[in-house]
Amino acid sequence: MTSYRLVLDAKRRPTLPAQLLRDAELPEAKELVARVVGPGRIVLEDPRAALGRLQAAVAEGKRAKGVDASMESALLESRAEDAERE
Repeated sequence: MTSYRLVLDAKRRPTLPAQLLRDAELPEAKELVARVVGPGRIVLEDPRAALGRLQAAVAEGKRAKGVDASMESALLESRAEDAERE
């Protein structure tokens, strides 16, 4: 794994080297999501990667609970049941 040293300007903004973005398959990135993963560690990622991680976590949670219906159909079913009770 290649390491890149980043320099922060006077306003504490980093400049990401072009090769770093190419290596991460983000050469055209206009926006990245930043998150802290521990003391002294920041992760930058494509928002689509963050969304994919969230979707995978939801799918795993559904599998763990034995839920096989989509969340949309479960919500609509629940609303229909509520309407029948009124």
